[in-house]
Amino acid sequence: MNAENTSRRGFLSRLGLGALSIGAIAAVQACGKGGGGAAPKCDDLTGVDDAAKATRTSLKYTDKSADPAKTCGKCQQYNAPEGGAACGGCKLFKGPVSTEGNCAGFVLKA
Repeated sequence: MNAENTSRRGFLSRLGLGALSIGAIAAVQACGKGGGGAAPKCDDLTGVDDAAKATRTSLKYTDKSADPAKTCGKCQQYNAPEGGAACGGCKLFKGPVSTEGNCAGFVLKA
């Protein structure tokens, strides 16, 4: 009977460790989804005037380009982020701009 208890105890112990391992793996994978390949959200327009917002809208700015060849990071109008910021800027309108974004004013860098 002692061998049975040890076996049962060992099984339950391994089962618990397995469940914890799976949970840990899922948590680590979930952490990577927040910023790994996703474009940063650059939609905080605090301090941006209505005229700049209208220009941004008229140029159809979006945080994620539908065409990977035409992203803000590859555009002549793009100002790269400074000081570790997630979002850059644009010469055509005010406000934060994602490197992966796009607008109708796209001009490929020379």
